[in-house]
Amino acid sequence: MIRWDAMDQPIHERAAAPLRLDARRLIVLGLLAAATIALLLTLGDGQSTLSTLAQAHWHWLVLAALIHYGGFALRGHRWQLLLGTLGYRLGYLYTTGLLLAGWFVSALLPARAGDAFRVFALRMPPATQPAVPVAPALGTIVLERALDILAILLLSAGFSMGVLQGRVPGWLLGVYATALVLVLILGGILLATPLLLERLRPLSARPLWHKALEFITQIAGTLHQLAQHPGVAVVAIGESLLIWLCDGLLLWLVVLSLGQPFTLGSAGFVALTVDIFAAVPLTPGGMGQIETAYAALLALIAHPGLHIPAVVLATRAISYWSFLILSGLVTLLAGFGRVLRRRVERC
Repeated sequence: MIRWDAMDQPIHERAAAPLRLDARRLIVLGLLAAATIALLLTLGDGQSTLSTLAQAHWHWLVLAALIHYGGFALRGHRWQLLLGTLGYRLGYLYTTGLLLAGWFVSALLPARAGDAFRVFALRMPPATQPAVPVAPALGTIVLERALDILAILLLSAGFSMGVLQGRVPGWLLGVYATALVLVLILGGILLATPLLLERLRPLSARPLWHKALEFITQIAGTLHQLAQHPGVAVVAIGESLLIWLCDGLLLWLVVLSLGQPFTLGSAGFVALTVDIFAAVPLTPGGMGQIETAYAALLALIAHPGLHIPAVVLATRAISYWSFLILSGLVTLLAGFGRVLRRRVERC
């Protein structure tokens, strides 16, 4: 049986380039952030927005930040649980720290580059942790994404029915339908993979073709293996629901800190629907993309007296900017920066 390690090196070489953190990328991120903040201030009357933020009740904002960070603590345990099911017993602090480092990379680079970073890092762990091959590492991340989409769909659909009371706009139904189709396609591919791969093998005799098919087979086998543990599945689904509920609580507490009326149901609907829009970030950290989705959905709710620019700025200050600092510190202090350096040196 051909192992993924046989073709791992070339793909590592080709995939290393997207993980570079050079000055140009940081400048682009800074300009994009400045433009987004300037636009929100302009749309909401900058002086009024700043005045609203200055009068915020900071104890609610601190609680919102702690809940947001708590969601990532749950993410670390969920990932540790999935890896443990495959026989890779990794420490909780290590998996959570690596997950935060991956978020840090994704916050600076587009297209979820942090997921690739996590796969690379698992293959070069410290001496106290076992190395994880690419296929099972990638399989757990694929399952994470499937659990996330499922949890977001369940929560956002439930909140939307309560908030919009059947008056869901057509474009929003389209978003929900697209996300649901993606989940169904993923499930269909997982079920059909063994039969499909057997039919694809005769199409080419090239070794690279068969190695690629073998790698896909290993990922599908990983997902099948995880699916054979119903107890783990129940815990993982429960944690996924709590993880994404934290986003709704974050928005609700931010609005509460600004002294404005808002229900938890409305906050959950807006935050979780934004999460669907952000499932495929087009910019580093979804900068601009997420703020636009927040503004549009808050306007759809149309709560009287709601200062939308202030709400969006305060929410993103916690969920992106403060967490960027926290995850950057974790990446630095835990030594995960060496993975980035080694990838760049080998390019």
